[in-house]
Amino acid sequence: MENTKKLKQFLSNTIIINSLVWATVMIASYFILGENYQKINYILLSGFFIEFLRINSEKNKLNTTTSKKN
Repeated sequence: MENTKKLKQFLSNTIIINSLVWATVMIASYFILGENYQKINYILLSGFFIEFLRINSEKNKLNTTTSKKN
């Protein structure tokens, strides 16, 4: 039970760190590329959402596994 709690906390922290990294990448891309940023904006946003959904699905799998054990 304690390991599951630690894993949930780790995944939550991973989501926050991942979001900050992607936000930094998007802001840096905007400052470097200027007007050309609009061309790759959708690619960056797609990458962010794919990563976000991937991590959330892992967290949901962990929650369902924990619920079945209890």
